Amino acid sequence: MPAFAVVLRHARFRRVWCGQVASAVGDGVTLVALPGALLGAHSKSDLGVVLGAQSLALVGAALLGGVLADRLRRSWVMAGADVVRLVTAVCFALGAARAPLAVPVLLALVTGFAGGVFTPAFGALIPDLVPDEDLPKANALRSITVRTGQVVGPALGGLLLAVGTADLAFWADAGTFAASVGTLVGVGDARRTRAAGGTVLRQAREGFAAVRERPWVLTIIVQGTLQLLLVMAPVAVLLPIILQERGDFTAYGPMVALQAAGSVVGGMAIAAWTPRRPGTVAVLALGLLAGQLACLLAGAPLVLLGASVVVTGFGYAVFNVCWASALHRAIPSDMLGRVLAIDTLGTYGLQPAGLALTPVAATAFGDGPVLWVGLVALTLTTVVPLFQREVRAFADVPAVPAPSG
Repeated sequence: MPAFAVVLRHARFRRVWCGQVASAVGDGVTLVALPGALLGAHSKSDLGVVLGAQSLALVGAALLGGVLADRLRRSWVMAGADVVRLVTAVCFALGAARAPLAVPVLLALVTGFAGGVFTPAFGALIPDLVPDEDLPKANALRSITVRTGQVVGPALGGLLLAVGTADLAFWADAGTFAASVGTLVGVGDARRTRAAGGTVLRQAREGFAAVRERPWVLTIIVQGTLQLLLVMAPVAVLLPIILQERGDFTAYGPMVALQAAGSVVGGMAIAAWTPRRPGTVAVLALGLLAGQLACLLAGAPLVLLGASVVVTGFGYAVFNVCWASALHRAIPSDMLGRVLAIDTLGTYGLQPAGLALTPVAATAFGDGPVLWVGLVALTLTTVVPLFQREVRAFADVPAVPAPSG
């Protein structure tokens, strides 16, 4: 049995995982169905408004989701969020995308909000379902599942659009949310033994305090913010633009699939390996994106560019598994939901700005300067954090006592 699959021997984790397999495929179906439905009745700019609304709502709801995950049974929070997303999927299946723009925007806001509530609860639930020694394997399997869904889901969505309509694809997505809810009901995860008290604002401040008490956690969150703003968002925007300029835009879809495939391989690899310095491995894994930046700058052939995209996906998966496992071990259970939410908020908060500003900067200065800025920023944000011992260990490191005498 592959190392990452060993964790499926835990019945409650296996049950939740089965529902998330369906949900991951449904998310991939929606990646194709939503643009297809909207572009049939609205303009390209309207599509941007809808997708932007969903992204902003997801980030904005994360902190509330973290508070709820530390107050209630985490499976209840996840099930409630999936019920909401089930309703919005049904609305789209009934033709909401063809309604005036305000309707799909509102549904996108609701969907994003529910997703923002779901994500920290899911992350915080995993330590309730598996023992500590299996956390890396559980996080690896979660990463593999999500990335596989990003390959299978869009392919299924495209097939459903080809043989039917976008409405059929949304019905399929609604079915996956129903499957997820069915697996979450009765999981029996721990009721919060030290339920957080006070207002949402007070509980949020407690979460920020938990992050400040661990400088290595704050360092990685800041690193993620800078890399998404200056490196990852520009690469995501410029890859299709550069391919189109080269006359190779048909390769964009395979490139997206290659990155997801690289993430699957990365998840398998890190599940079978326990590095002595997980922080060093994780931070350097993110630095593998430098290869893709170099290929874009040099105008490398598609074969080399594709290989660099696979390596990028590999690095993303290694980082995500090491990082999630470190947080699961370092953060007390009653604070975990809020810390995971702060991680999401801090890391992804400026991503919409990076996505929006990259085309403006590329138009004003050219693709090359934007990519060079990204390469320099990636180098600095990879090297500087590694000077911190706690970052290299992804754990609190006791201070070495001064020698006596």
